Amino acid sequence: MFAILTKTFNYLQSTGVLAAGIAFILAVWKAVLPIAQSHAKTAQEKLFLTAVQGFVARYAQVQALSKSDRFAAVLNDALDFASDHGYTWAKSDLVKGIIENIYQDYKNAGKDISPVATTPSSDIVEDKPESDAQPTTDNTNATADTSKSDSTDTVESDGASDIAKLEGEVEK
Repeated sequence: MFAILTKTFNYLQSTGVLAAGIAFILAVWKAVLPIAQSHAKTAQEKLFLTAVQGFVARYAQVQALSKSDRFAAVLNDALDFASDHGYTWAKSDLVKGIIENIYQDYKNAGKDISPVATTPSSDIVEDKPESDAQPTTDNTNATADTSKSDSTDTVESDGASDIAKLEGEVEK
């Protein structure tokens, strides 16, 4: 077996097929490797940009953070994402520019950056459980009223009907 392999190797070497084969393999390797690397980097960049867009969209809605805190949070998440995926090309300065660009695109698209914090007015009456307002001897009414209020708590309204409803209950 070893003798057959030696004779085959010697024949390929003497005819030049071995050298031509090795040269062909190296030429293909040198031509294909940069294309494969650029394709991989392009795929990484697309994935990274998609992740940063998600981070910007998520932190743009957080009212408790200032704009600089939002930027810092997105930067930390983006750098963590890059290091978790082994993106050595994602340096801090590059990521800062990408975040700013995506944030500006997000803002120019008309998307909500920070929802307006609504504060209740002073004339709104604090909700009290209906069981406190009714006498303790009538338990059937209290249970029926609490189940009714549970079903209406999940429905959003404009507030005007709620105020009229409360005024009607106060008059009773």
